[in-house]
Amino acid sequence: MPAGHFVISILSFFSRQPSHEYLQTLAECRLWSLTHAQVQRLYQQFPEFNFIGRVLTERYYVLSEQRALDLRMLPAAERYARLLRDFPDLAQQIPLHMLASHLGITPETLSRLRARRS
Repeated sequence: MPAGHFVISILSFFSRQPSHEYLQTLAECRLWSLTHAQVQRLYQQFPEFNFIGRVLTERYYVLSEQRALDLRMLPAAERYARLLRDFPDLAQQIPLHMLASHLGITPETLSRLRARRS
């Protein structure tokens, strides 16, 4: 994710179970972590935070649905083109095998797509 964005494992957070995912930063960053209980207290103490939480959750859900749809419906070349369009800097910083995994393709397929674009 670009700087300034937040990341959440919706399944882990709302089920209060350990996540099956892990995060790796590409650069030094500042990280804040909130537990489910802390978020619930914020909702109670600050009603406006309830609204912010809902908007962020809706936005995250829409992005998640769009990504799932893209993985099912778009050809690999189009998924790669969208990645380059939406996150041009990240595409140069992330190792090939991780990019391929994110795109739902093999590293070899990604290498071929990159060669065609050169």
